[in-house]
Amino acid sequence: MLRRQSFPQTRPSLLGELRADGVMQQSAWREFFERYAPPVYRVARMQGLDAHDADDIVQQSMLQVARGIGSFRYDADRGRFRSWVRTIAERKIVDLRRRRAVRKAETLNENTLAAADTLGLQELWDREWQMQDMLWCLDQVAGDFSPRRMEAFRLYVFEGVSAAEVAKRMEMSVGHVYVVRAQVINKVRARMKVLEED
Repeated sequence: MLRRQSFPQTRPSLLGELRADGVMQQSAWREFFERYAPPVYRVARMQGLDAHDADDIVQQSMLQVARGIGSFRYDADRGRFRSWVRTIAERKIVDLRRRRAVRKAETLNENTLAAADTLGLQELWDREWQMQDMLWCLDQVAGDFSPRRMEAFRLYVFEGVSAAEVAKRMEMSVGHVYVVRAQVINKVRARMKVLEED
């Protein structure tokens, strides 16, 4: 579920590793994929694509990044690396829609339609990048807590189980459930702050 990883290198360092000597560095590509593929997938789904099509968008986007990384030059004044990945993914989504001529209203369920109505595309991407950063930071802090406490956090925060029920299942007090939640969230916030500074 949650696994311990080292804190990410700064984006220019990771980009350098991705194209080191013209050879793909497997560990760098694995880190890149784990950080960038999930938001691309989620945005594709929220744009009305089914799971299979969203997987295709991820694969096509990652392949284009792999092909273009050698010529990509990081320039903070021109925007973030995420913007380049986002542009690639958006083009792949548009291309897929053109090829299939699928009307948005036919493929969106009510929840996705509501999200698409209330969020512009920029806000959608911003929210997904933030979600991915939060999940990554949660993986980072998981090693600082016992598995029992992380399970209590997961049940309470992600599964929506009441504090009383979590306390009963995990054999702890309701107050302890609240304390665990606060401690994990505070650690995640601290990691998020460092990540944003990078």
